[in-house]
Amino acid sequence: AVVSTQSTGGEAGLVVLAVIVMLSSLGGVQCTFLYSSRYIHSGAVEGLLPQVLGLVSTRFKTPIVSILYVALTTVVFVLIGNIDALIDSASFTMFPFIVLCCTGVIVMRYTHPELPRPYRVPLIFPVLMTLFGLFVFISPFTGDNWGISLLWVGLTLLGFPIYYVLVKDVFKIPGLAWAMKKLRDVTADALGCE
Repeated sequence: AVVSTQSTGGEAGLVVLAVIVMLSSLGGVQCTFLYSSRYIHSGAVEGLLPQVLGLVSTRFKTPIVSILYVALTTVVFVLIGNIDALIDSASFTMFPFIVLCCTGVIVMRYTHPELPRPYRVPLIFPVLMTLFGLFVFISPFTGDNWGISLLWVGLTLLGFPIYYVLVKDVFKIPGLAWAMKKLRDVTADALGCE
């Protein structure tokens, strides 16, 4: 695309192409930022994440705490690594969940065909997405940086003990429920949330 643009549009064409790519990337990042914070908010409201992440701004009616959480984790990951590693790890850790969702569509189609579906997706799409997702997830283990991929798998799996300790409180840690409620109350007061 760069060679074609340079030969037809010259240096001005390259500048226009760079601006278009930049705006497209910015739009993609903004959409990802907005929907990921809403996922976190929904998870907190459903009791799958700490309640503090489910707080909503009384002034703007936005999930401000989950937005700040996504912003903070993004800044931390950008500061501790380079942007290429961040992009690779984000897509690498996202695709196992996409594979699980697509596999769920396939399984539900055969195990519960009687359930009403507002939209019946053609089966070829979840099958192709499952195969593509498996490829994206497995291929980093075949390269030189397989250790980093293994680290991201470990960080993703770390979500299980965090969930059982912080959300479900299965070990009944003394004072944990009080601390989580206090964190929620202090955050709600500080940010004007409900």
